[in-house]
Parts: sequence; structure tokens; C-alpha cells
Amino acid sequence: MSEHERPPVPPDLIAVIEKLADELPDQPGAEEASRRLEWLLDALIMRGQLPASFKRLAAKIQADRGTKVRLSIADDKRSIEGPDIDCASLIPLCGARCCSFEVVLSREDVREGKVPWVIDEPYLLPRDPSTKRCACMDDERRCTVYEARPATCRSYDCRDDRRVWLDYEKRIPAPLPVAIRPDGYVPPDG
Repeated sequence: MSEHERPPVPPDLIAVIEKLADELPDQPGAEEASRRLEWLLDALIMRGQLPASFKRLAAKIQADRGTKVRLSIADDKRSIEGPDIDCASLIPLCGARCCSFEVVLSREDVREGKVPWVIDEPYLLPRDPSTKRCACMDDERRCTVYEARPATCRSYDCRDDRRVWLDYEKRIPAPLPVAIRPDGYVPPDG
């Protein structure tokens, strides 16, 4: 296992997470705890340590809270040290597909007012409806809010994400889903 690979969450810990998610709504004052558990699930899914199917559990936690607002718990995004990846040189290979992933903003992002958010699903980074990519990406696939980018973007490590790379070291990208082809084409039904 390389230094940046992360092991999957073991089954006994998955059982604890599921039990906690079931019991949390019955606990008094569980709003903050359920928000943090939802964030933890999102982070583990993004890191490849939990399967994407756990998005349903995160959605259930959110529904149990009775709120549509989701916020990342990052307090100081500029203090986050991201992985040592030269994204600009890799975009021609990977197609910047991480820019099609869902990104939850933090209170800091919202207060700064430098990144847009989805009005119907606050506080998610919006995506261009025609390309499904981040709305902050310009025509040359550069981030227009790079200095103010959210904590999720700063900390994301694509090296072991099978949605991005079959083999990062050999620079072999995963097959690109049709909906996010580099030319921006989206099929009529997608």
C-alpha cells in the first residue's frame, strides 16, 4: 500500500457508524453531532474509504435533522495542507473530473462571499447545468476562485480515487463518463 492509499473502513466500525446514525435522532440536542457525522460520512466517501452507497445514510441523517442546509465543518480552509499534486499539468489527462463532484461549503466560504452556492440546496458549490462541472471553472478548465476555493477542494487527493485514475503513478486515467467529457458534451438523456 502506498503512502497515500487509505484502507477501507472495517466492517465493525461501519456497524458502529450505522448504529450511531440510527440512534442519533432520538438524542436531545443532536443537531451538531448529526451534522458532524454527515460530514464524516461525506469525507470517508470522498477519500474512498466508504462506498458511495453511504450517501444514502448521509441523506437520511440530513432528513432526520429536518434541514436542507449542509455545511462543511472546516474552520480555516487556508490552514488546510492539500496533497502535493500538480493539478494544472494533469488536467489534460484526468479531464478535471473532480470538478464534477459535489462540494459542500463551510461557514467561512459563505461568510467570505467569494464562492457561489446553490440557492435551492444551500450551501453546495453550483455546477454548470450543461457540463455538470463546477460553475467556477472557466473555458480553459481553470478555477476562477482558486485562492478562495473551499476546504473540500483544497484537501481532495485524487491519487487513489478510482473515479479519476486507474493508475496515478503511470498517469492512466479512469474511463471518463460521457456526462463530463472534456469537450463539454452531455448526451440528451444525461
